[in-house]
Amino acid sequence: MQTSKGHKGGALNYPRFKLTVNNLLNERKDIIVSSLIDFFRLQTDFPQYQPALDIVSKVDRVSFLEAAISEDITNPRFIPYIQLHEFEGLLFSDSEAFRILIGTDPSILLSIEIIVGEALNPELINDGQETAPSKRLQALFPGYKKVLHGASLAQIIGIRTIRDKCPRFNEWIEKLLTALH
Repeated sequence: MQTSKGHKGGALNYPRFKLTVNNLLNERKDIIVSSLIDFFRLQTDFPQYQPALDIVSKVDRVSFLEAAISEDITNPRFIPYIQLHEFEGLLFSDSEAFRILIGTDPSILLSIEIIVGEALNPELINDGQETAPSKRLQALFPGYKKVLHGASLAQIIGIRTIRDKCPRFNEWIEKLLTALH
């Protein structure tokens, strides 16, 4: 769905999101609709947003929000998913893939491994203004372009590796696969 002019991401308000999801589900009975929304910039108008902020565990917080969305959009063909931080966090699943950006600079590869090691898994990489995964990538690779390099890195890493390293993402994929059968 279009989230901004030119489909380049941006703010996604809940009323428009809900309307679009419901329209898709009503137009076609042979589809499953899901979301891939970054929690980091989630708008405050999403269901149960304020109570969710009281949940200390960020994993539990986004699971709570997904459940609230699911309760509001009551269709079994809708599977909400909120990416704990940014999509770019998933790219930290395999430091070797970054060689396409840096060549063989071992100090940058070591920096990536340290970032992942500090977070326990790629999905938990900090979501602060300057420590968000995309900001870290831009700091390590000054020419980093989210769309171009992000897609290339994801393709090189592969869905299996990302699923193996990112439990929430894997859980979402499992839900999608189950819904397809």
